Amino acid sequence: MPALQLVLPEFAAPEAANDCTPPEVGSNGDSCAVACIANGGECTGNEKRKGRRPVHASAAARKAAYRAEKKRIDYTDKPAIAATLEEIAAELDCSKNELMQSLVRFALTNRNWKTVGLYGARNNGVLQ
Repeated sequence: MPALQLVLPEFAAPEAANDCTPPEVGSNGDSCAVACIANGGECTGNEKRKGRRPVHASAAARKAAYRAEKKRIDYTDKPAIAATLEEIAAELDCSKNELMQSLVRFALTNRNWKTVGLYGARNNGVLQ
């Protein structure tokens, strides 16, 4: 019995589709080629990708803008309370800063501090 042979049509891609060489300088006014000429003949491959313009001129300007939008609040308390906050932050896998932000936002949302006042009593002007 003769062997069964399958005959499939050949899929031949045109040579231009398989060509991975960069375009020639000056061919069809290609923007990559123009950018390569302006770059001293060095082509990085990203000349066509313009992207979004940067918002800030430098990293220092970006940091200054961030710091202008945020204000730092210093907080001091008893070592036992600080240890409890560190323990909670470790259990929740977050930083102490994130924990404090969450606690303050919760407190501001769930209590009218202006009418109710502070928790605890004052002793010699210090909250206990």
